[in-house]
Amino acid sequence: MLDVPSPTVVGQEVELTCSFDLNGDTLYSVKWYKDDVEFYRFVPNDWPPGQFLPLSGVRVDLSKSKEQSVYIRTVALETAGVYKCEVSTEAPVFDTVSAKKEMNVYVLPTEGPKITGRHMKYRVGDTVTVNCTSAKSKPAASLAWYINDKKVGADYETVYSTILHDDGLEVSCLSLRFLITSDHFTNGNMRLKCEASIPRVRYTMSDEALVISEQLQHVSGLQIRENLSKVRDTAAIVATPVRWIHRLLSLLSLVYSLLFVRI
Repeated sequence: MLDVPSPTVVGQEVELTCSFDLNGDTLYSVKWYKDDVEFYRFVPNDWPPGQFLPLSGVRVDLSKSKEQSVYIRTVALETAGVYKCEVSTEAPVFDTVSAKKEMNVYVLPTEGPKITGRHMKYRVGDTVTVNCTSAKSKPAASLAWYINDKKVGADYETVYSTILHDDGLEVSCLSLRFLITSDHFTNGNMRLKCEASIPRVRYTMSDEALVISEQLQHVSGLQIRENLSKVRDTAAIVATPVRWIHRLLSLLSLVYSLLFVRI
């Protein structure tokens, strides 16, 4: 039985297992191939019995590899491929059996997705058009939009073609477009979230944006202006008697001076 872990993640160490029963025959060799190119063999009568044949993308840990397993260190994108285990017995049978399995290698994003194109404020009746772009990975992450933690239907989303970079990594893009109604705002706020996931390796990251109702901002500003006007009016009323008292004191001082001069 052949066991090849898939998918694996770049940087991991993986064990490939080839379990077999010789039914009393003598083992001659176990050979491992990637895309039909041999990279490891175990021959009990050789020394050392385990031997590595250099191959791009495959780094074998000879200290851990045995007759029924081979350890690959520091998985890279080039490690992906079809692996074959071939088991041969000694004379007089000279029987050979083999099995193949594919290994897929994933590269996880180093950061979450990014939301672009939004405004800070919207009002009921406005159309929201925003984009979500994943970080580079392999395969490209699956994207999904949420409005106030509720997943958006496909009618509001537009999927763009996956972008392939020179390093073999991929980027996915998903736009969201919808008409704002009063139901979208809770206490004057609306939350937009874009979630990126790679299900087979349980990877999930997200980006969130908080949108504020423009109507609520206008009401708040009006209340502030009205309150400031009231304060100014109150200050003017309080200041009026004070001005009259100052004028009266000045007049009394003038009269006193005139009387004093005549005497």
